[in-house]
Amino acid sequence: MKNILFLLFIFSLISCADDDFLRSDLERLRNDHVAETGPDGLKLKSKGSLYSYSYFYHTNGFVDSIRWFNNWQGNSTSKKFIYDNLNRIISIKTYDIIPQAPKFNKIDITYYKYNSINQIISSLTYDKDSVAIAYNTYSYNRDGSLFNPSIKIENGNIVKEGAVTYEFDQTPNPLYTIYPKAYRILNQVNKNNITLTKYSNDYFHVHTLKYNDKGYIIEEKISNMPTDTDDHFGYSYY
Repeated sequence: MKNILFLLFIFSLISCADDDFLRSDLERLRNDHVAETGPDGLKLKSKGSLYSYSYFYHTNGFVDSIRWFNNWQGNSTSKKFIYDNLNRIISIKTYDIIPQAPKFNKIDITYYKYNSINQIISSLTYDKDSVAIAYNTYSYNRDGSLFNPSIKIENGNIVKEGAVTYEFDQTPNPLYTIYPKAYRILNQVNKNNITLTKYSNDYFHVHTLKYNDKGYIIEEKISNMPTDTDDHFGYSYY
């Protein structure tokens, strides 16, 4: 009788363990199929310097389109982001406009393919004539970051890229929250703002940052930049 009770006790433990495993497995599957939404907080409206960037948003909370404008030459690039029902970016349409030379205007569209855990594993780009012009595949490290041997990531930031090292503040990078996770990881968007770009002990850029009362960057000045380059940015928010 004692043996029977002991066996029943063991079977109940196994059953509970299996049940817990199934619940956690189902939870993982459920999470992979829940639509991601943009976080609350301020959203980047514009970033301006010699070149200006304007950001517009989808109802899902992520970026809907971005317009880049060359304030000197007048040419521009616009990107339109297309989402599926899980709010994953499945394609981006890019328009390059050169008013001085319209024959060089371009329209491209890039399609993204995902694996079963919502990582982007390939991209395929077509030109305006529906001719494939680029195909890329991507792989990931065990921690979920994009595989790139030349880059070291710590706490969501690229701290080393080749021989170049970076230091960061502790406030949110406004670009970090405008994209869904998979696209953000693919493009290795930093979680925080760069305060130092160091090429060597003698050559580096100091990023002097100014913030609003909510801790978002509103001004950035970069030291030791060449003449006629972007060394002073202003940021505004919705």
